[in-house]
Amino acid sequence: MHGRYTPYYFIGPGLLLLGTFFAYPLLDTLYLSLHRYNIFNPPEFVGLDNFRRAWGDELFWRVLANTLLYAVIVVPSLVVLSFFLALLLDNSLRLIKIFRTLYYIPVVTSIVVAGIVWKWLYNTDGLLNALLKGLGISGPSWLADARGVPEVLLGFVGIQTESAWFSEPAIALFSVALVTIWKAAPYYMIIYLAGLQGIPETLKEAARVDGAGWWQVVRNVTIPTIKPYTLVVSIIATIAALRTFGEVYVMTGGGPFHRTNLLAYYIYTLGFKYLEVGYAAAVSLFLLAVILIFAVLNFRLAGGDNTAGGA
Repeated sequence: MHGRYTPYYFIGPGLLLLGTFFAYPLLDTLYLSLHRYNIFNPPEFVGLDNFRRAWGDELFWRVLANTLLYAVIVVPSLVVLSFFLALLLDNSLRLIKIFRTLYYIPVVTSIVVAGIVWKWLYNTDGLLNALLKGLGISGPSWLADARGVPEVLLGFVGIQTESAWFSEPAIALFSVALVTIWKAAPYYMIIYLAGLQGIPETLKEAARVDGAGWWQVVRNVTIPTIKPYTLVVSIIATIAALRTFGEVYVMTGGGPFHRTNLLAYYIYTLGFKYLEVGYAAAVSLFLLAVILIFAVLNFRLAGGDNTAGGA
């Protein structure tokens, strides 16, 4: 009898942790989404009113569009960039381990520190604009040269004159996305590097014997072989992009004009700034649904079923 229940002793702690940190918060979020709750007063049951409110909330749809666009920018960039970084570091050159460590520094850098540094780089008088000016490009620093526009008025409408890259609505979201790509690419590079080092050298040698060049080897041997790793990278990167919070919190606060306001930050402002906990819970369930949809799409588009079957 004792041996019959032995497996449950091993999986019990994991199930307890899963229930504590996933099942209970999910059920509590579902409960709160059906109530009007502001922390100070007891929850008031309102049914599906919070979901109907989100459905008719113009700001919610703008934030959702921002989040989807952000994922479209970030995820393909991370998949491609981290793959080529891994190719670059997949060799036996001297001091290669030092280079790999240096490449990984952005991952272990605090998002607060990284955000502050990038805000300085994006500053009107920052390094990025200085480099562009040296190349004869004015950059998006038109706000700094604006004449007759009071700084108080710009601040009132949510524009910070000291951060021109974030103040230009057309490129603000791309500017934030660049920080995410810079910080996350080395992490996914390590995943790809593990896959590249698992490819048998005989496959590459056979392709070279047949007259394949470097790119032909990469296209016909390397990319198909590491397909499972591409699937993992794309799914993790998608989930992370849809849940982006730190970059927006540190650098833009969702501005200008909500152009960089993403769902995770929107939920934070609803719950902690405006104390609309029930509505924030409903929006967070929308975010969960979006994450699940994108995860399934990634799995299907990457041929996850075939990959799993082949393994």
